[in-house]
Amino acid sequence: MNVSVDLVKSTEAAALAAFQWVGSGRKEHADKAATDAMKDALASNVDFAGRVVMGEGKKDKSFGIFDGEVVGRQAVMWTNDVSRYRQLYGDKQVTWHDVAVDPIEGTTPTVTSGPEAISAIAVGTKGSMFHTEYFYMNKIVYGNKIKRKTKLSLSYPLEENLRLASEATRKPISDLMVCVLNRDRHKKIIHKLRRLGVKIKLLQDCDIVGAVAACLPDSNVDFLYGIGGSPETVISTAAIKTLGGGIEAQIYDQDLTGILDPVFSHGGEEWFAVGDIVPMEHLISSSCVFAATGITHGTILKGVQAANRKLITNSVFMKSDEGTVRWMKTHHNRGGR
Repeated sequence: MNVSVDLVKSTEAAALAAFQWVGSGRKEHADKAATDAMKDALASNVDFAGRVVMGEGKKDKSFGIFDGEVVGRQAVMWTNDVSRYRQLYGDKQVTWHDVAVDPIEGTTPTVTSGPEAISAIAVGTKGSMFHTEYFYMNKIVYGNKIKRKTKLSLSYPLEENLRLASEATRKPISDLMVCVLNRDRHKKIIHKLRRLGVKIKLLQDCDIVGAVAACLPDSNVDFLYGIGGSPETVISTAAIKTLGGGIEAQIYDQDLTGILDPVFSHGGEEWFAVGDIVPMEHLISSSCVFAATGITHGTILKGVQAANRKLITNSVFMKSDEGTVRWMKTHHNRGGR
């Protein structure tokens, strides 16, 4: 996978732009700032050609980088100025990549000064990334400490996954920690976990963070479970593959298009499972890279910090074919000067 660590410059740019709207209460302004900054950084600083397969913004009818958009210096140049491309790259053919992106994962925590907001992007080879027009997917994510001994699955009851995780980690079920988004659709799951004595890490937003945390070797999160965004599922998969973890996912929707799932249906909110369970190798079938930068302080990354005349970002870059994970702390001059 010939995509360099420069990819981090795009998530840094988005995080720095979003930081200007932390605590402001103005979600659209934060979305637009992060989106514009990421697009500009990808076009000017990241020398590759990408086409967005799983974008963000359409679900919330907000600003975002949408499916089908081209990103990266080579892609933008090839699309807008072929002669300029030929001057710089000669007869080199454009090597297209699939891209899944979320310029600001956690708009609400950004504008309310809440935790866990990040900017994130994943890149795979052309044709390697899962695509769907549905906005949501149920998923189970677990780290290598479990994967090397067993497999967790959406096809198993929650109690069976807990039993398997307990055996693999050699922890009693009461010592397991499961990460869940705090949503009405998860009320029955949360109630069941608490009845069984399981510890819960309850996220208000940003399930990419929970998925990555479940796979970090020094994390106390054992697995993540529940319905989150489809783009976030694919983005997370790039990190999960690098960290040697496991994931299964399945499309869920609130329209009458699948099989009603009473586990996630609560009150007047009904959720339907659509299609088959999607294994990790179908979410991203190739080698891939993952990059993320913290906007507000969270479990895996510190947020942007202001220090004297500098802004400090904390980022991570992962590359699955190398198995490398780079944690980066970068000092930026304010205003780029």
